[in-house]
Amino acid sequence: MSAFLGPIHYMMFNKIKIASDRSRFILEAFREKHGQAVNETLKSALPDGLVDFGDAPLDELLGDNPIHQFLQGLIDHVETAEATLVTALLYRFPDDAETMLEEKFFEHGRLTGEKLVKDRPNAAPLTAFQQVVGSNYLEGMPCDQVSSYRMLGKESLEVTHSDCLHRAKWEEAGAPTHVMCKLMDKWVEGCARAVSPGLTIKRIGSILDGATECRCTVSLPAN
Repeated sequence: MSAFLGPIHYMMFNKIKIASDRSRFILEAFREKHGQAVNETLKSALPDGLVDFGDAPLDELLGDNPIHQFLQGLIDHVETAEATLVTALLYRFPDDAETMLEEKFFEHGRLTGEKLVKDRPNAAPLTAFQQVVGSNYLEGMPCDQVSSYRMLGKESLEVTHSDCLHRAKWEEAGAPTHVMCKLMDKWVEGCARAVSPGLTIKRIGSILDGATECRCTVSLPAN
């Protein structure tokens, strides 16, 4: 089966692993602050725990499964588990969970971005942002084609999502969709901070608020 794996499959698997790592990062942060109560919360919400791929290569995990269905299944599993975890933490720790989640999603995005931007030392900030986020932010399968990037002059980049592929998984987990959307935005903002501290992101429209598409601008600092 490995002979049929191409770069796009490995890129997708890497996106899935980043999302899975983010969930474990969040879990560890809450464990550090709230201790055993977090383990009890995890066991109740996700009896099988979070997905952990370890160092297993894609072809080993894939086995004889069809690659497209396999990757889509991983996406569904990882995103639903993350939404379930977030929901459980919000319920169990109502006093500080939302603020802490925002901080940790941002931090994970920043740490991830710092690793990835090293491979693009000469890229302009907006180009580097598009490459880092576009190649590493989990948003469905490549065939879904919901994301697009468009330069607005030399100072800004417009990012458009024609559909919210996360929403069904969030709703399946009983997660507050607007909170989940805000957390995803925080992760992307963290990536932007890693690419260039001066980049700013402005949300223009959201499908969750009734818009036909999600749209934001990423801008260089004003001169």
